[in-house]
Amino acid sequence: MRNRKKNKVFNKKHRSSFKVGKMTIGFMAIFVILPLCIFLLSQTNQMTMKGDDISKLEKKKQELADDKQRLEVEAARLQSVQEIQKDVSKTNMVPTKKINYVNSSTGVAVNR
Repeated sequence: MRNRKKNKVFNKKHRSSFKVGKMTIGFMAIFVILPLCIFLLSQTNQMTMKGDDISKLEKKKQELADDKQRLEVEAARLQSVQEIQKDVSKTNMVPTKKINYVNSSTGVAVNR
């Protein structure tokens, strides 16, 4: 019984201490800083890829705007009176001299 009392006294006097050495600091740095660095690199990579995608889309948008403008100019040119007259002469069309209209009272059309 006396031994037990002595052990209890011994245990009370014994203090557990946590010592931080160079090795512990090194491991802590690896386990804390390394994941943060990896996260930062991945975020930077994603931002770079998104920037490339955005610049490609802006270039495509500009090309489409240029094509639209070119097509609008071409449509205006093709709709001009002079262009229509050229097309009429190429297809050998002639202007009509007399137009005959059909009246509903003449009975030409048959009702079903």
